[in-house]
Amino acid sequence: MKIKSYEVELPHSWDSLQVVISEPEKTLPFFPYFESLHGDTVRFKVPRFIFDFGYEFKLALGFMKNGAVYTFTGEKGVLTVTFEMQGKGLKVTASWSGFGELLMGKPLEIFARGIAEAIRDFCSAQATCPVLELESEEGVVHHVSPESAPALIKRIVWELRGEDFVLEGISEKGVKLSATVRNGRLVRLTVRDPLNKETVVEADLPVLEVTPELFEGLPLDGAFKIKVRKI
Repeated sequence: MKIKSYEVELPHSWDSLQVVISEPEKTLPFFPYFESLHGDTVRFKVPRFIFDFGYEFKLALGFMKNGAVYTFTGEKGVLTVTFEMQGKGLKVTASWSGFGELLMGKPLEIFARGIAEAIRDFCSAQATCPVLELESEEGVVHHVSPESAPALIKRIVWELRGEDFVLEGISEKGVKLSATVRNGRLVRLTVRDPLNKETVVEADLPVLEVTPELFEGLPLDGAFKIKVRKI
C-alpha cells in the first residue's frame, strides 16, 4: 500500500469542513486527476509517463469524530482519502492499494496536496462569503468588496459543481460586475462604474487561486443583485 499525506492550516470549525466534505458531487471536480462523476461512480485519469491510466470507482462517504473518509472502490484497487482536523489544521491522507502501487508515490503526493488545498479554499469561501440569497439563477449578495469577491466566486463555482458560468451583477450604486468562469478558471472580469468607466481583467486564473489582489482598486462596495448563467 502506498500512502501520502499533506497538511494545511484551516482556522475554521469542523462544521465548515463538514459542509464541504458532505457534498462530494460539488467537491470532487476540484480534485487532481478528476475526469467525471455519474451518480456514485467516479473516474480519475492519472498520467504516468506517456500513458493515461483510467480508474473508475464507486464512492462511499463516512464520518468520524473531527474527520471523514472517502473510500473509492474499483476493479484496479481501493483508494482511500481521510480528512482529519488537528487543532487549527487539516491533514489529508491518500492511500492506494492495487494496480501499479510502485508507480503511485508521486501521483498520491499530488493528489493529497491538491485535495487539501481545495478543501481549505472552499472552507474559507464558506466562512468569508458575503451573505448570498440565491434562488434558481438570480439573487442578492448583501455585501461585495474586493476582500469578499474571491470567496463569492469560489462559493458559486462550488455550488455549480465546477460548471462554466457567467456571474453578472449590479449594485445599489449602479456598479456593474461580470465574471466569466470556464473549466474552473476565471477567464474574464469586467467592472463598470456609474460613470461608465470600465475595467477589464483578462485573468485565466484557476478559481482556487483568485485572491483579493485581483479586485484591488475596483469600486466594489455594497449589495449586488446578481444573475448566474451557465454557459
